Amino acid sequence: METGVSGLQHEDVAVLLGFYKVPAARRTELLDLLRRGDQKGWWERQANLPSIWRAVIDFENKARRIQNYENMVVPGLLQTGEYAAAMLQGLDSTLSPVELDNLVASRIARQTLLTRSNAPQFLAVIHEAALRVPIGGAGVMVRQLRRLMELGEYRNISVRMLPTSAGATAGLRGPFMILEFAEEPALVYAENQDTAMFQEEEVDLAGYRLALRNILNVSLAPDATAEWLSATVAEMTA
Repeated sequence: METGVSGLQHEDVAVLLGFYKVPAARRTELLDLLRRGDQKGWWERQANLPSIWRAVIDFENKARRIQNYENMVVPGLLQTGEYAAAMLQGLDSTLSPVELDNLVASRIARQTLLTRSNAPQFLAVIHEAALRVPIGGAGVMVRQLRRLMELGEYRNISVRMLPTSAGATAGLRGPFMILEFAEEPALVYAENQDTAMFQEEEVDLAGYRLALRNILNVSLAPDATAEWLSATVAEMTA
């Protein structure tokens, strides 16, 4: 068990807790934690969920901090259901109604990690272009922007906008997500049209962290972003 060759068995742990004279209340708490640790997450039980989605959701649920830059779409953790549906259907018009519903439901379920008691810190940096592409139509976009304003008020969520006026930035190279963990090395997740991958080499992480710093240097602060979102909603509903 100490080397990780064998997993923790309920009976063995119970005996060890007794041997070490762990108080009964603490013993119950630890055994319950062990039982819950053996349970699969909802994303592992979900049928027909893309394998890369399973991996991303698994890492998100283990992360203590997530930093996500997106240049063409609203980050998945902040999308409304109708925005997600319009985006996914645009990406793959062959999806059946059932397949689309399952993917959207999975995306919405994924977002619950941001409101749980031990929610990670989440930074979303979104290029202005992504907030102006009318995915799903004007009504969908208005409700999506309002949702961003609402989520930006959460203590663990920070939403910042990279304005088009910033010109050429490191963000032109594409979207990425940096995931940091309490006891494990950080990871970077990046995807494009055909591929998606995780990177953990320190040289890669350093490059993405530098890119994020450069992007943040020319992005609006959270308060200014909220003002921009409010003004843009007013324009779209005028």
